[in-house]
Amino acid sequence: MSFLSENPFVQALSVSTLMATFMIGVALGIMFIISNGVSPLPFPLILLIFAIVFIAGSVFFENRGAEQAGALIGGLIVSIGITFASVSFFGGIRFALDGGMQAVGWEQIVSALAICMIASMLLIKLLSQKMQETLV
Repeated sequence: MSFLSENPFVQALSVSTLMATFMIGVALGIMFIISNGVSPLPFPLILLIFAIVFIAGSVFFENRGAEQAGALIGGLIVSIGITFASVSFFGGIRFALDGGMQAVGWEQIVSALAICMIASMLLIKLLSQKMQETLV
């Protein structure tokens, strides 16, 4: 099993597939929210996700040297984004379970998976290059 975790091909393929699956889930969740006009999660759970990410984000930015106001603003921005992505992803799961996958069609889903895998691989390479530049 350690061979699979050390293989860069398997690592890149698995990470890009997971990211692509998440992207498709978010897209389907947005379709669910727009078509039904309701949130897939109850409001208290959305608020809990927001609060946890806000606190973690604020602490993260403060530990990176941001001033208190900057850390709070950074935590706010990160928590809005992650909360939106989480709610949309769970909406995508509900959309798929409610039969939305048949309405979209498997051809479109496979095509979206391929495009999202390419986009996620580009994103991974861009972020790893930026991280290497900051470490040097």
